[in-house]
Amino acid sequence: MDEYRATTKLLHVTAAFLRNNGNVLLIKRGLHKKIAPGMWSGIGGHFEEHEMNDPHMACLREIEEEAGIPASAVHSLDLQYILIGKTPEWIGQSYIYFGETTQTDLIHTDEGELAWIPESQWMEKQFSEAFLRMLEHYFARKPDDKDVYVGVLELNDGKICISWLPCQLYRRFD
Repeated sequence: MDEYRATTKLLHVTAAFLRNNGNVLLIKRGLHKKIAPGMWSGIGGHFEEHEMNDPHMACLREIEEEAGIPASAVHSLDLQYILIGKTPEWIGQSYIYFGETTQTDLIHTDEGELAWIPESQWMEKQFSEAFLRMLEHYFARKPDDKDVYVGVLELNDGKICISWLPCQLYRRFD
């Protein structure tokens, strides 16, 4: 048991899918990235130590660092998913936000290629299997669904499966 604790890392990451006038901001991750190289994703990354209790702050920081969009230009940034997964090397939690922005100008980033994609085309992009399952769930939700969903990732016959549970503790209210 002590050996397991000594080698298991906790990963806390965040990602945001921002909309603007019928488009969504995505990033095609660089081929040099360890996780999901060459795949499309929302804007995000790892928490800083001082952000461990504030995923919203981590998300806003990552949006500014990776896309150059300041917090003042981000609106209605709502937590909608918490994904939890485990391997022998790490236990990970991903906090996924959806929001709006008024800014379309983007900066250059070494993280990958930023692009505004028409909402009608974003599911044509190649996402990691976990993000693809989450996005399928997101698009199947009813418009008035205000729950935050917790998804537990499991490997079943080599495919990622996610068990979804609405998290009442994080329920959003208008």
